[in-house]
Amino acid sequence: MVIKDLWKYYGDELVFAEFSATIDPTDRIGLVGANGAGKTTLLRVLAGELDAERGSISCARNYSVGILTQHITETDLTLEEYLTVPFRPILEMAAQLRELESRLSDPDVYTNETLLNQTMESYGQLEQRFSAAGGYEYRVQVRTAAIGLGFAEEDLKRALPTFSGGEKVRAGLARLLLSRPDLLLLDEPTNHLDVEAIEWLEGYLAAYPKALVVVSHDRYFLDRVCTRIWEMQDQRVFQYKGNYSAYLPQREQLRESLRQEAEKQAEERERITDFIRKFGAGTRARQAKSLEKRLLKMEEVQVLSDDPSMRFRIKPQRQSGTRVVELSGISKAYDGKPVLKGISAEIRRGDRIALIGPNGSGKSTLLRILAGELDSQGKIRWGTNVDLGYFSQEIVLNPANTVLEELYDEHRMDLGALRSVLAQFLFRGDDVFKPTTVLSGGERNRLALAKLLLAGPNFLLLDEPTNHLDIYAREALETSLQEFGGTLIFVSHDRYFIDKLADKLWIMQNGTITEFVGNFSEYRAWQKEAAAAQKEAQLRREHQAREEAQKAKGSGLSRWAMEKKQQELEEQIILLEEQKAELEQALASPELYLDDELSKKTVEEYNAVRDKLSQYYEEWESLVERLQEG
Repeated sequence: MVIKDLWKYYGDELVFAEFSATIDPTDRIGLVGANGAGKTTLLRVLAGELDAERGSISCARNYSVGILTQHITETDLTLEEYLTVPFRPILEMAAQLRELESRLSDPDVYTNETLLNQTMESYGQLEQRFSAAGGYEYRVQVRTAAIGLGFAEEDLKRALPTFSGGEKVRAGLARLLLSRPDLLLLDEPTNHLDVEAIEWLEGYLAAYPKALVVVSHDRYFLDRVCTRIWEMQDQRVFQYKGNYSAYLPQREQLRESLRQEAEKQAEERERITDFIRKFGAGTRARQAKSLEKRLLKMEEVQVLSDDPSMRFRIKPQRQSGTRVVELSGISKAYDGKPVLKGISAEIRRGDRIALIGPNGSGKSTLLRILAGELDSQGKIRWGTNVDLGYFSQEIVLNPANTVLEELYDEHRMDLGALRSVLAQFLFRGDDVFKPTTVLSGGERNRLALAKLLLAGPNFLLLDEPTNHLDIYAREALETSLQEFGGTLIFVSHDRYFIDKLADKLWIMQNGTITEFVGNFSEYRAWQKEAAAAQKEAQLRREHQAREEAQKAKGSGLSRWAMEKKQQELEEQIILLEEQKAELEQALASPELYLDDELSKKTVEEYNAVRDKLSQYYEEWESLVERLQEG
């Protein structure tokens, strides 16, 4: 795709200008910038959903572009049917194969040699095309995408209207990935994903064979997926090579270079102005006139504006006791389904705990119980002088209030002081008079954080506080929480955020908590080491078991017994080889995959036969060696 001199306005407001770029076939571009900079608008222009006022976008014939939307048109399809839509050509070929199979069983065809040969030739050609197009693999791809993005096997049979909004967005993402467009446009694809699903998506996109442009505020994600960064700032799009970490020093270098260039230009302007002032009417008037024309033609160097960073500190009004809270046997169920199962733990002053685990594992439930919003079974023992501050994903604001009134309702302070606080959260000038009903997700988060600042808690419960915040706001929040002198327990899917703040993880799974001392990167490193050690131990056990089994089978056996055992193994191997060949033939049949249960059972049976055959061959080789040794 070639982008040439692209300009976009919303009414009289310029969104971006003079944007030219080339998107190569395998480019992985991260699109970053402050909230409101126009990132989503640029994606929609690239997708053809919005027209630019000036410039052009050109691409090769039959070039396909796919964009992730946050809304799915209502449909009664099941999740599996919805995800199968990109494979419609394969499904049509499968229907044609079934029709040809039906014809082959027709006496009018199989009794007519010419017609039979023609039909078999058509079937063979179509079957080759079907196989080359992934006809035997698309069901696996559908399940891999669905399960990778956090759906369970049983979800595939559910109708889409029964899913939540976040689940529908995940379904839309899975279908878009399966459609494999030439250019994939993703706007905040990690929203609604847990850490495991984000990591699966990173792996999928890293191996994606075509181009993609992704808007994300997840810095780990940008580092692992992207090889180029586009930054939108000051109605321009700046382009950098490398991932997010590589972009940061380049960005600072550009800012410094423009600043120095602007300073030199200002000095030059001042020198020329002084010359004109001194010699404009004297003997050097002609030279002064020439310099005046040069001054008028001089194009001003545009420096980059400062980042819209928040600057605030949350200061506890007092210090809590050493023990903040103790949980004993905390349990919670929804509609009879247990979410928390007898959790017991203690939080002490100064702890910084990140709750991690799959969606639905009870992270938000535990925070709501601690915040007093949910009842539960078990006991909660609070320490002394604990002042609680709770940030919920569901931010409730009075729709009749302005931003300033919302803060005043909760903290009856001088309005000037409140406006100063709001300014720290980027509500400046007339922004404080915005109705709460028109606030964006990021603005609602910032207002909720302003309330926390004024409350001065010493124990913070934060449920996804970085949602809807751009990178600059996330960094400001990280700095504030690093300086926070109280106790912190939080839920976040932002691994960079977790690494910056957590000194302890509570891994929530199956209703229980496992504690890990360290941050997220240390936890992942520990997991890899543990998995490698477990695999090595398993291989050693298997090798030892095989050796012991061979010794046991070989010890005390006469030559006659070993020869008899060899003959028995050869007979078993012949039978298994025949069984394996039959199963391979069944696996090559398109009809098998029309029955999910049968196809799954056949694959499992094939794997079992293959493994047994390998074991028998090892035993046979061992016996042959012993017989040859005499």
